[in-house]
Amino acid sequence: MSASYATAPGRLPGLGHAVALMRGPLGFLTSLRTHGDLVRVDLGPMPSLFITSPSLIHTLLTDRKDLLDKGRFYDKVRPLTGNGVIHAYGDEHRRQQAMIKPSFHRDEITRYVEVMREVTEEKSRSWQAGGRIPVDRVMRDITFNILARTMFGSVVDRAAHEELAAILPTVLEAIMWRTVSPGDLLEKLPLPMNRRFDTAFTQLREAISRVMLAYRQNSVEPGEAGMLSMLLAARDPDTGRAMTDEELCNQIVSVTMAGSETAATAMAWLFYELARHPEIEERVREEVADVVGDRDFELADVGNLPYSRRVLQELMRVRQPILVISRRAVRDFPLGGGHVRAGTELFYSPYAVHRDPDLFPDPLRFDPDRWLDKPATQLPKGAYTPFGAGPRHCVGEQFAWAMMHVVLGTTIRRWRLTLPDGVKIKEMPWATVNPNHMPMTVTPAPRRTRVARE
Repeated sequence: MSASYATAPGRLPGLGHAVALMRGPLGFLTSLRTHGDLVRVDLGPMPSLFITSPSLIHTLLTDRKDLLDKGRFYDKVRPLTGNGVIHAYGDEHRRQQAMIKPSFHRDEITRYVEVMREVTEEKSRSWQAGGRIPVDRVMRDITFNILARTMFGSVVDRAAHEELAAILPTVLEAIMWRTVSPGDLLEKLPLPMNRRFDTAFTQLREAISRVMLAYRQNSVEPGEAGMLSMLLAARDPDTGRAMTDEELCNQIVSVTMAGSETAATAMAWLFYELARHPEIEERVREEVADVVGDRDFELADVGNLPYSRRVLQELMRVRQPILVISRRAVRDFPLGGGHVRAGTELFYSPYAVHRDPDLFPDPLRFDPDRWLDKPATQLPKGAYTPFGAGPRHCVGEQFAWAMMHVVLGTTIRRWRLTLPDGVKIKEMPWATVNPNHMPMTVTPAPRRTRVARE
């Protein structure tokens, strides 16, 4: 690593910046931009570079794609998740992405929207007016069930969907713990936590294997098997080869890992921000009433709800769930006037960049209309990356936008969620930036007569 890069303050011999990070990781990461475009941060004995400049982030994600792999933190969870599309790189990543991409075609998402609406309605139907619900856990339940049903369709019954959704939190907890745990020793010890994690992964893979067997034995129609049927039908664009059962299982784990925790966290923060800004909530409710009314949500509605879209854009800025993204140099290359050596771990923080006051004035203010004054297309490349960029841009982005629209619109036209007096919500930095808790009171949404359009 070049010695010309600035080093973040707070480095201690032998510990690096570990103490500074533990004391206040969010403040530490958001402060790095004041020390330069490239800042050295030592994670224990491991020297790393944090990139704070949008242009260099864009370079990292696009121009330097064949010089990088996913990095040490992804190596730590690969034995659990396999080498699915999230962990593969280079030609292997391109091959896998080409096979998975049809699963997220617009025609498929059109069918998924119905599942998104059904799950949200089923889960919210049990809420009691005046009652209190843990919104963070409720959004996890909704999101995980949506993923289970869109992935496996009617190959398994609703009880099996619930079982799969119940396994996912432990699986994701294991992934997050392995990602952020120091060294490799703790995860190898016979601790109750590690046994619980290993059991959850075994259960998940066994459940996926049972579903694939049921699909093959019962001659299920493709449309009834959800995303699974698309993955089973996928062929390598060069060889025509189908995925093996192990590869299929890895892809299902990868897609689930990528799409569940971040979406659930984002939706919990969404209802928190709406509770803090009732005037924004009411504008969303009025827009949904005007466009959708009392009928079922359709994919076409997503493009006809511009204010809701801006609300979600602002959510993914100020409440970006992803704390850090990692890469590792596989060979030497120049970057930002310096030189990165092979083996260097590189990081950037979407959370921190999205709160940069030079890019987003008054960055902590939740203001959906800021996107009218300065659309994302007018920002520097690399400044707003809620779903990544370049060849590793999230293949499920349109699925995620559709799910957020449907969960928001379905919930808001029936319910209003408010924060009880005296409740304080704190950001808890983990692999994602979660709320420490989120108890909210449920009341019926005010009914509004829809005005017919001319």
